[in-house]
Amino acid sequence: MNSIRPREILDILQLLRAIESAAGGGTRTVLATFVTLDGSVFSRAGVMAVFVPTAGFSGDGIIAVTELQGPLRREIDAVAAGGGPRLAVLDLAEDDPVLALGLGPPGRVEVLLEPVDDRVREHFIAMRESLLRNEGVVCGLEIEGSDLGRRWLYRADDPQVKECYEEISPELVETSVAGRVQRTFLCPVHPMGKALVFGSGPVAAALSRHLAELGFSVFAADPRPGRLKGPDWQIPGVALIEGGWDQARSVAQPDEETSVAVLTRSYALDLETLQGALKSPASYVGIIGPQKRTLRLLAELAALETRPRPGVFFAPAGLDIGAEAPAETALSIAAEILAARSGRKGGRLSSRRGGVPVARTRARVPGLILAAGAGTRFAGGSKLSALFEGKPILRHVVDNALATRLDPVIVVLGCAAQEGLQALAGIKDPRLRVVFNPLWEGGQTSSLEVGLREMPHHAPGAIKLLGDMPLVKPWLIERVLSEFELSGRLAFPVYEGPDGPEGGFPLAIPRSLFGEVKLLARDDSDEAAAREHWAEAVRIPLADGRSQADIDTAADLAELARPA
Repeated sequence: MNSIRPREILDILQLLRAIESAAGGGTRTVLATFVTLDGSVFSRAGVMAVFVPTAGFSGDGIIAVTELQGPLRREIDAVAAGGGPRLAVLDLAEDDPVLALGLGPPGRVEVLLEPVDDRVREHFIAMRESLLRNEGVVCGLEIEGSDLGRRWLYRADDPQVKECYEEISPELVETSVAGRVQRTFLCPVHPMGKALVFGSGPVAAALSRHLAELGFSVFAADPRPGRLKGPDWQIPGVALIEGGWDQARSVAQPDEETSVAVLTRSYALDLETLQGALKSPASYVGIIGPQKRTLRLLAELAALETRPRPGVFFAPAGLDIGAEAPAETALSIAAEILAARSGRKGGRLSSRRGGVPVARTRARVPGLILAAGAGTRFAGGSKLSALFEGKPILRHVVDNALATRLDPVIVVLGCAAQEGLQALAGIKDPRLRVVFNPLWEGGQTSSLEVGLREMPHHAPGAIKLLGDMPLVKPWLIERVLSEFELSGRLAFPVYEGPDGPEGGFPLAIPRSLFGEVKLLARDDSDEAAAREHWAEAVRIPLADGRSQADIDTAADLAELARPA
């Protein structure tokens, strides 16, 4: 979200009031609004700082002028001395204290400096009132022209700024008025939205505190008498509701900007709350607890004709940060809510383009190649050892897997195991591990169980491949692997089939779904899991389904051998 954060507005207003109260109105305070970096509107345009004459005040976004030197110090002194608003162009070095505000890299910045007066305070109060009503606005600020420093607010639905607000992107509008340039900076201010936290335990209390500090309008609810009492629930800005979903809905009136966390740890209360939350417009509904419990809840909700909308339900709630203590779990849920609101996956920033690679221990993700079936439809011997482009079909699949970061690569053999071993003869890669499924006649599920038992203890999941799909190339395996590492969710390629979109291979299966895959006890158990979790899975679009061709018959092999 490239906009002014609600928390920044509230913090600066509180800071200005504290300064005014402590100084009796006598302190000349200067507000700085950063607009451009190296000539362009940048992602943190609109970030603000308050400059005070001495180091007697502290807080986020506040800098004592005594810490500064050079052109910035002179510009601030001039404004504080009564010179009025002015647009300064400054070169910020790497060690400049102003960069601690999160401006990004050093460079040439344009910053509007204004004396803090009643006009500025009234502007912040108006923004605060809009945020308290959960209404978004766009802040207009003239940075060059006859009304330099003039501030005003647009409604979010005003046609002049609607696009700016909806795209959550600051803009700089330049016009010519009477032969003079007028530049207006527009910056959207989105409310953080509402958050409904159901439950009264340590996780619920910590999450309510986190979300309130981030600027959400937080409502905590629990129908059990006396639960929302004590020091843990003395949280500024959190409305406490002794009631369940109906009472909370009446008070909070959830909308599309609402996030709901279900943390009661009571099965009956969770079921009641989820039924209401999933029928509401809320864009995030998360619940904690074991996967088996969640599946039972979803089954009962389905019987009540209540099903999650795509991309809304998160179970278990929270990003995978290794959380164990209640405060850590609450932090992971708050982070996931922020990521969901911003349309992000919540992966590591260092993994994104431009991130600096650092030495770290990466959890190994194993590959699991199922090649135990009888292949009765393939005439003329074992299809595992049938030649495709000069080498056995199974060898193609294993070589493709070993050309990636998968570690280990586990091959499950069964029927025609001898032919399978011959196809793999000569491979020296220590990552290769071959296991035998004595119950291969039980179908793919039995082989999957054998393979999952071989998973390293700390593996976050597995990448499943089939032994008769030689066109699943290393680049596709790496793509699925990378998406899984970033999201921790079910991940697979998607292509257009005769009956609509179809999921394919490789299939990344999170460890949290291992039990579900086994419980389904069908030959297509993991594919069924993919369909069940289609909405929250990471789906990688393919231009066509050629890579997904599997070889069941000799005719399939001949067709695959033809030039594309």
